[in-house]
Amino acid sequence: MSGSGGESQVEVRHEPQRSRWAAYLDGEEAGYAEYVLVEDPARIVFPHTVTHPAYGGRGVASQVVAAALAWVRDTGERRVVPQCWFVARHLEQHPELGDLVAGPSGT
Repeated sequence: MSGSGGESQVEVRHEPQRSRWAAYLDGEEAGYAEYVLVEDPARIVFPHTVTHPAYGGRGVASQVVAAALAWVRDTGERRVVPQCWFVARHLEQHPELGDLVAGPSGT
């Protein structure tokens, strides 16, 4: 699974114009997490996370989701609705992020 030891660094970027967080490896898109901003109450819905097949098994999706959730924490403006199974699993594996998740009423 690992290469010659000279593995490239994943670069994660927020692309608000495309409503997503994306990962790039050697300048190529490796994956992304899409989001939808919802108002009243303020939420961020994560419906879809993708890792392109050529980049599977490298932690791309985990890095994208971690960056997106760090942004949610830093801004403090919204609660997370994890429609995507990968985002939901990430939140389950990181109970310290539980306060970011929207409750049943959306708040």
